[in-house]
Amino acid sequence: MRKVLIYRNELLPGSETFVLAQAAALSRYVPVFAGVRRVFSGLDLAPYAVATVSASERLREKLLRRLFFQTGRSGRLEEEIAWQRPSLVHAHFAVDACAILPMARRWRLPLLVTLHGYDIGCHDAALRRWPAGRTYLRRRMELWQYASLFFCVSSNVRRQALLRGFPPDKLFVHPVGVAVDRPATSAEGRERSTILFVGRLVEKKGCADLLRAMPLVLRQVPGARLVILGDGPLRKVLEQMAVAFRGNVIFHGHQPHQQVKQWMRRARVLVAPSICASDGDQEGLPTVLCEAQAAGLPVVTFATDAVLEALPKRLRGFMPPEREIAELAETIVRFVLDDALWQCAHVQGRRYIEEHFDLARQTRILEEKYDECLSQSAQALS
Repeated sequence: MRKVLIYRNELLPGSETFVLAQAAALSRYVPVFAGVRRVFSGLDLAPYAVATVSASERLREKLLRRLFFQTGRSGRLEEEIAWQRPSLVHAHFAVDACAILPMARRWRLPLLVTLHGYDIGCHDAALRRWPAGRTYLRRRMELWQYASLFFCVSSNVRRQALLRGFPPDKLFVHPVGVAVDRPATSAEGRERSTILFVGRLVEKKGCADLLRAMPLVLRQVPGARLVILGDGPLRKVLEQMAVAFRGNVIFHGHQPHQQVKQWMRRARVLVAPSICASDGDQEGLPTVLCEAQAAGLPVVTFATDAVLEALPKRLRGFMPPEREIAELAETIVRFVLDDALWQCAHVQGRRYIEEHFDLARQTRILEEKYDECLSQSAQALS
């Protein structure tokens, strides 16, 4: 079978299970992972082949990474990839795509890119603060010209990409998808008072707004318990915000994906109040909303274009406006106390995910796009 090089600068953060799930669902292509470096305590990529620019955190290896961002060359990475002989490259995030772009061009490999949100939302000033971001800004127009296709995880991401200057004829709306092979869990056996948050503890995920809403929730549901799964730079700040809640807010840190799925089958509601961060970072389409609904778990989120596409139309009108804390709290309370509303969301959410986000179907479409790009590349070279 043909091989596809799955490229991500950092292989592979624990929060990016969607990248690994998509690769594992491929049936006609063999995935090979490549990046700048492995992430400590990241996702387990066995049994896949993995190629990296650097192998440790020693000074020499850090210099090799910086040189790669500047020149697009890495003897180690090129040797390992050449041995694998991939037919095309699929990069996740436009920032990462610009790092592998020179190599893909030299080898005349089709380059496909999934746009997830921050790569078209972050302000240029924020991107200039780190090497990969500066590389992206230098090569952005070259990427637009060379890339065969940009997968947009939502229609909103496509609209934002158009505003940024991405070529409209190369933008294709294609959510990654989630597994829907297990039946949804009903209300029986769930913990009515458990509210779940899953995500990195960064500004755009909105956990701070959820904590601000908790006093209002606790007034109406005194026994409510907020379980927070995830880690990140804001954890200490958020833990300080939660001190007053004593045992009503519990931080469990980053958890394996299997543990997350178990919590999704225990909780009463998942809250993902995503916002647009101060640096422009924003959601594309949060996979956690799809995974929760696939498990039969109703979700509450702010009513922004970035996330509403993950919800069935019948439920979108229940979602509060962005940053409206009192309305966020009231919506959470409704899903905790109103059994009829909960059941509606339980059924409608699962059905919507089955119809629009089934991982098996989405991956078949992905492989068809791989085929098309390879055919077009062959014609162009002949």
